[in-house]
Amino acid sequence: MATLAQAENWKPSPGETKTYYDEDFMRVDSKSGMVLVRIADGKPSGPYKTWPASKGPIMLFALDCPANKWIDLGMDFTGDKTIGKGWRSEEKIEDISGAVGGAGKLACETKDSLPKVDLP
Repeated sequence: MATLAQAENWKPSPGETKTYYDEDFMRVDSKSGMVLVRIADGKPSGPYKTWPASKGPIMLFALDCPANKWIDLGMDFTGDKTIGKGWRSEEKIEDISGAVGGAGKLACETKDSLPKVDLP
């Protein structure tokens, strides 16, 4: 299991008024080439661990940009969300922008400049 929490920098999702993405979280899985992204509705209100539950969960996604598909990695309320070894084989769903919005588009456009990491 890999812990996904780290430094965070919540930014407004491009083209959306109430959705934010964590710029510092975006990274590319070195094995699959998928981009990991986390988004949340509400307001960027300080450290991840104090994100108020009333703002809704922080949602985690893996994006297969060339195929325009995404994998739901779950929701996180505490900042200690982990992913297991089988996450890459989970069902891929069509339409990144429909699920992740402007943050997904931005993640795919900047994929080559994002850090590459080894995940389980």
